[in-house]
Amino acid sequence: MRDMPEANERLKQAVRGVEAPEYLKTRLQAHLRAMEHPRTWRLNFAWAALGATAVVCLVLGLAYQSGYLRLSPGSREAYIASVSNRVPTLMRVGLGDHVHCSVFRKFPKDAPKVADLERKLTAEYRPLIQVVQRNVPADYHLMIAHECRYHGRKFVHLSLKNDAHLLSLVIARKSDGESFGIEGVLPELVSSGIPIYRAGVQRFEMSAIESRDFLVYFVSDLPRQQNTEMMTAMAPQVNEFLRKLEAI
Repeated sequence: MRDMPEANERLKQAVRGVEAPEYLKTRLQAHLRAMEHPRTWRLNFAWAALGATAVVCLVLGLAYQSGYLRLSPGSREAYIASVSNRVPTLMRVGLGDHVHCSVFRKFPKDAPKVADLERKLTAEYRPLIQVVQRNVPADYHLMIAHECRYHGRKFVHLSLKNDAHLLSLVIARKSDGESFGIEGVLPELVSSGIPIYRAGVQRFEMSAIESRDFLVYFVSDLPRQQNTEMMTAMAPQVNEFLRKLEAI
């Protein structure tokens, strides 16, 4: 209960500047005017309550996306499970880490220095920073470059954002028997001899490739075609990079 004042204040801040859709405002205004007639009061009260509920849902959704409301760890895991269960099993590996590490993170106003981020990667993975930066638009800033662990699995995770979108390159070593081919997932396309797999759920778009020892994911809230194009552009360089690691 001690967190309620803070949550209420965040909601107030989120409501300020949030515009309800025009159709909803028009409908509410019409119903409120009709409520002046006693015979239709009950019916219109129900409509107004329904409209108000829709506005609250809209505000809560926008507030969460803006970072004003944060879910508990249990609620975050429930959300990740709810979206992950709607994509093929191997796609869940990259999606879960992206949501856990990037979507639920409150980023600083200014992007960290690349030199500082490089220190969070072991030397073998640092070249990935240049690979990613060469293949995304210049207005995207690197916000995360680290090696993390989620659900007991190790990841290399690079995340970038601009004013509108968030995207991640997520790499994980394969566990025994893991392969898109074994799972029966068909590639969306083959580019430069590399099969590229795709899945989408809610606002998340995912493209993936695999090497002998690694699973590689490009996850974003970009339109499907744009997400695929970015992965297609960087796939040969990432694939070559991983082959060199595998040869060591």
